Amino acid sequence: MDYSPALSVTSDMTDEELDKYFATYVPLSNLPTPPPAKEPVPAAPTSSSPSSTQTSESFFPQTQVFATHLANLVPNNVSTHRPHSHVICGFLERANLPDEVVAFAACVLDALSARFAGMWRDALVPAEFERDLKNFLRTDSRRHEHLSPDIVVLAALSLAHGFLVDRLRSARHWSVKESGGMFTIQEIEATKRAMLFDMNYGLARITNDMVLGMLANMQRPKTMSAATSMVPEDAVSKHDRRRTFSLDLSGTAIWSHGLQTPEPSP
Repeated sequence: MDYSPALSVTSDMTDEELDKYFATYVPLSNLPTPPPAKEPVPAAPTSSSPSSTQTSESFFPQTQVFATHLANLVPNNVSTHRPHSHVICGFLERANLPDEVVAFAACVLDALSARFAGMWRDALVPAEFERDLKNFLRTDSRRHEHLSPDIVVLAALSLAHGFLVDRLRSARHWSVKESGGMFTIQEIEATKRAMLFDMNYGLARITNDMVLGMLANMQRPKTMSAATSMVPEDAVSKHDRRRTFSLDLSGTAIWSHGLQTPEPSP
């Protein structure tokens, strides 16, 4: 086996011969060679800084209107900050609910009283304890943040869907898909219980006319133009929406003489 003269202590090669040797040296194929240096790929220029959350610009105008309306119906004393319209837009996009179900959820939110905030906080105590315990077991030292009021809108959508549509969605479905993993099953269910208790379990008192009136308010032309021009949430008032629809849904409950009844069998 031939050895490199550069590594031999007894080599009698001259400096010129060594220079020629290194100039023509080719490494053996079975020896590892360092990978070629990679130049950093320049990032594509963007007009604005990237955001980790999806903004309302990527949603349809109608979805933005619905989300803004639902956010404005959450009681003010629920949290120190208002619900986020772009988060609620995500709920609506993933849930893909009929407009009448969304309007029914708006009626549920509109029926909440000022005492709901206290009931909701009391109902969340077990759920928050479970989340804190899970974080402790994961050695997570981050400070526990208060639950976002967005869950109130999500719970209203879940109640409306469960009351009107025959094909129910599980609590896990609402936690994993509709909320995108933002809220746990226990948090969603606790919020729903607090809402029902505050309403005295009066979902059946929401009439057809109330739902139609809410739909009419949800898409007034003034509100639609405000949403398409990206007006901030606080600029849209609670009653600046208008739209008309019917409640003729397949596989849903119907109203008759002011009472909610199951759909007649075929």
